[in-house]
Order: sequence, then structure tokens, then C-alpha cells
Amino acid sequence: MAIGAHSYGSTAAVLAFTRHLLDGQSTFNSTTRPTLSEVEAFIDRASATLNLALAGVGLATPVTQPDARLACDEWVIARVVGLVELTRQAQGWSGEAGDRASDRASGFIGLHGPARAFAQANALAFKRLGCAVADATAQGLTFTGEADPADPEAAQPRFHRDMFEA
Repeated sequence: MAIGAHSYGSTAAVLAFTRHLLDGQSTFNSTTRPTLSEVEAFIDRASATLNLALAGVGLATPVTQPDARLACDEWVIARVVGLVELTRQAQGWSGEAGDRASDRASGFIGLHGPARAFAQANALAFKRLGCAVADATAQGLTFTGEADPADPEAAQPRFHRDMFEA
């Protein structure tokens, strides 16, 4: 299995943070815990969740603008590192504040909330960097104030200013 075309991050980037968990192996493979296939699946699932959130704020996915792409890579890598660490049964399960079991950012509780928060916090910046939007309406509503009287086919407003003042 390989990482999907719409995914962010890499197994090498995850490895940089989790090498201490490989018990002497130099990289993820079929004998490590988690296996290479499992890490790739973690990356694909975290990326899919982030793409859903980015699409929800009107961005085209996957994000390809270099700076925005790096930010997406970083978000996915951080979540996948948390998931990889969760595969180590006895580490981080003390029940105290800040441990992995209670840390919502680690991905243990879920990815959707943090992905939505990331997308909402960065949507405007990503658009200003030149990231593609999914469609023209994704920019939000635009108030024009008046209908175009020269275009009879255009929808005309039902009311106009001062209409009810007699």
C-alpha cells in the first residue's frame, strides 16, 4: 500500500518523531508496530479528514500551494505521530491531564473537530496565498445593494429602500 495522491505528509516525516518506538528497526516495515501499511493508512485517514474540512470552507483539495501544503503536511504529521504513539500500549495512559488518552489533539478522541478548527482558522490565509477554491460561491455571499436594471433576466429584489415610507 502507498500513501494516496490526496494525502499530506510522509512516513519519513512521521518516522522522524517516532524512531524511538521502532525497537532497532531503521524504518516502518511489516514487522514494526505499527506496520508500514498501518502508518500509511493513518496518513490517508487524517488527510481525508483534513480534506473534508478544507472542502467545507470552500477550498479545492488537495491543497497544492507550497506554503499551505506544508501547513497541511504538518497538521497531518502531528496527528499521525499521536496515532503511532497510541499503538504503544503502556505509554501515556496515566489518566492525568495531558496524557494521550485525554489529549483531544492527539487524534485519540477524533480528527474531525481539530481538522475543522484548522481549516476555519486558515481558510482566509490559504485563499490569500492563492489556493484554489472549489467554486465561485465558496467565497461567500456578496451584497451588491441593487439589481442590474439593464439586465431584465436578472432576479430583481422584491423590495427597495424607502419602499414603505409614505
